[in-house]
Amino acid sequence: MSSKLMTIATYNNYIDAELAKHQLETSGVKAFLADNETATTAWHLTVAVGWIKLKVLQSDVDRAVDILTIPVEPVRENTELEMEDIWDDRDDDISEYLTPAEQLLDRAFRSAVIGLIFFPLQLYSLWLLLRFFLSGMEVSRSRRIKLIATLIFDSFVLFLIWAVFRMF
Repeated sequence: MSSKLMTIATYNNYIDAELAKHQLETSGVKAFLADNETATTAWHLTVAVGWIKLKVLQSDVDRAVDILTIPVEPVRENTELEMEDIWDDRDDDISEYLTPAEQLLDRAFRSAVIGLIFFPLQLYSLWLLLRFFLSGMEVSRSRRIKLIATLIFDSFVLFLIWAVFRMF
């Protein structure tokens, strides 16, 4: 068994080289990439080093070439029915349409929750709530709970800040 490495292919990017190497290794052929690190870290030297070389043992050259040259089976195209099924599934995944008021309220809620840990976001949450109340926008019933929770979180943090400053 010969232990000499032979170059069987060259690649101009590491993704194609890694895919070919993986294809060989899954077929039981040990493969090695030469100049891969040079090509990925100093891409401008890729041509100078002769691209990324895929090497295999001399005894595996014929088998490796056969593996890499096997035509890939074409992907079966989806029928119209399957495309409709995919589209229907996609519709189920889309969340409900949010009005600008609900989007503003969601941002205020997220800011208030994160603001429990990082105070400056409470100020942002309060600013968003002020924009919401001054705009006179309406929200759905499901969003009113978020509105109340946001007000409670913001009030709690403001009370804590007031209590700390009052102690001094």
